[in-house]
Amino acid sequence: DHYILLIFRSMIEVFVGSPNVVRACHKKLYLNSVCYKITDHIQQDSSVTPASQGCTKKTVDLVFLFDGSGSMTEAEFNKNKDFIVDIIDSLKNTSVKFAAVQFSTYYSKVFDFNDYQAGTALDKLHKEPPMRTLTNTHRALRFVLEHILENSTAGASADATKVLVLITDGDPSDTDRHKIIERYNSKNIIRFVIMVKAAKQDKFTHIASQPIVKYAFKIENYDGLTGILEIFQKQIFEMEGSKAALAGNMTNEMSQSGFSAVFYNDTFILGSVTSNSWRGSLQDTQDLKKTPTEDPDLHTVSYMGDSISVGKKKNRLLYFTGSPQFKRVGQVVLFRHDCENWTPVQTLQGRQIGSYFGAELCSVDIDSDGNTDFLLVGAPLFYHPQEKREGQIYVYTLTDEMQLTIEQNVTVSSMGRFGTSISSIADLNGDGLRDVAVGAPLEDDNSGAVYIYLGDRRTGIRSTFSQRIMGRQIQPGLRFFGQAIDGDVDLDVDGLPDVVIGSQDTAVVLRSKPVVNVLAQLSFQPKEIRTEKMDCLGNTDETVPMVTLTVCFEMVETTKSKAGIESRGINISYTLNMDPLRQSHRGFFSPTDGRVRNHTTTQELRDGVTCLNYSTYMPKCVEDTSPISIRLDFFQVDSESASVILNVDSNTQAASIAQMNWSHCSNCV
Repeated sequence: DHYILLIFRSMIEVFVGSPNVVRACHKKLYLNSVCYKITDHIQQDSSVTPASQGCTKKTVDLVFLFDGSGSMTEAEFNKNKDFIVDIIDSLKNTSVKFAAVQFSTYYSKVFDFNDYQAGTALDKLHKEPPMRTLTNTHRALRFVLEHILENSTAGASADATKVLVLITDGDPSDTDRHKIIERYNSKNIIRFVIMVKAAKQDKFTHIASQPIVKYAFKIENYDGLTGILEIFQKQIFEMEGSKAALAGNMTNEMSQSGFSAVFYNDTFILGSVTSNSWRGSLQDTQDLKKTPTEDPDLHTVSYMGDSISVGKKKNRLLYFTGSPQFKRVGQVVLFRHDCENWTPVQTLQGRQIGSYFGAELCSVDIDSDGNTDFLLVGAPLFYHPQEKREGQIYVYTLTDEMQLTIEQNVTVSSMGRFGTSISSIADLNGDGLRDVAVGAPLEDDNSGAVYIYLGDRRTGIRSTFSQRIMGRQIQPGLRFFGQAIDGDVDLDVDGLPDVVIGSQDTAVVLRSKPVVNVLAQLSFQPKEIRTEKMDCLGNTDETVPMVTLTVCFEMVETTKSKAGIESRGINISYTLNMDPLRQSHRGFFSPTDGRVRNHTTTQELRDGVTCLNYSTYMPKCVEDTSPISIRLDFFQVDSESASVILNVDSNTQAASIAQMNWSHCSNCV
């Protein structure tokens, strides 16, 4: 299985999980989910399988009884066969067994349960010719009951749920003189009736199971069988009753419940992407009670539940869920909780076929006030052909009216499926806003990468990333680093957020560092430069002292680490530049070389204020007495290995400009 595909947390507990645990049941393989609780020492504490079910021995024996009378054409007869093949294909990985009987005046066994299990059923169906006589429906029903459904030599199972599907375009030519329908009722055999063309519904009311609206379908021609296919599949899966056991069970067995997961207020919300004919659904699990949430407008193979995120606005709980294969462009559905039900209130659709829009969702409460402000939607297969980029995230604002409006699109220069995972993480830089981590697990030859974006109050996140973390730099050999992320934990309780990143078979914990602002200030003595002793008649190459320049740095932590930064330092490289915008030399840092107009050095800063003094010089003859400016630029060195990080928003230039004025007085000091 693909372990560490999910990471989520409850308070300070961390859970990791996989939805792809293969389990065998009666020679068939099913995918279920497993979640592991991890201690703060990164050890497995316990596990839970939220969608696991016992391997039941019950099966469903389903017989197609289809009309082959003279009232239909060859093409219509073949559409009967096509419908049967489609149903068998859609349920072939379940515990349903199939048989088929053609009827007219008489009946003909096309294939039984043994033929289906032997793999010869479809070949026999393909070769079956139409009988082209009357429509003795009740006689055929008796044959099906006695020789197929209750005949062990035909492969019928005694404890199976029994289902009959009758397809006909004509009213019965015979009567129920043997009371065959009473026998079907007494044995709890479920009967679906599909009436085509001239078949009248009132002639089949007694044949179909009750209620008639659930088990009887009327269509104008055989082309309508295609439209019934989805409805019929759902009816099979939803069968209930003392013997109709497996239909509901199979829905869960194949649902991959836990493909996505969120833990919110003691409730597990699980995505079941392949339930309901791959439409998908959500499952709320609380105190062993499971509550499904579905979108009735979804198409088959939409994979709703591929991603889940929970939001809150004005004390109203919201679910966001992705259906990345909806109409091949993907869709996101916003559910709002109204009393006891979850109601879909808005849908967003992708713009590029195959982009997998909605494969990942992340709700963001940017200022941590309890209200969701933004929703980030991943489309990891979105392709930019000109830039050779793969993956994109969409940032939506959640309005006070609980509607999503587009804010911006974000991408990177990568072919690594950027946007496969998105996580709202705790404030990394101390600006009071939550930040975001985005995974690109196929970047760098499948080694993977994670991008950090700082939060923005107006647009959700900044348009460019502040940090790129490569999987191979964390540990050589890592694969798919960034396929799952959770950044709302503090495992070592040091007051700084930690980020847990999933890769193949490995969970990596990255610990953040204190972030500081460095405030720079320039001052000089004397305040003004004396000019009365300047001499332009003598040796003009001679230099004289100008001022003593003092550079002060103050380091202030913006984050809230419990240990503080008293014992930690930061190395900066800074450059002093004298008159940077002038070509002529009026001030310099060397008493012997007038060309040295800048000075660069490295300095370790500690908590508090650090000041350094520099002597400056000027020519003995200066004709231009306009102000001299000194500019200071600085940056952090060795930031990758440093224990303290310089804030990317720290002002490293604008506050480092000083002016020096020339004095013309004769008694300046």
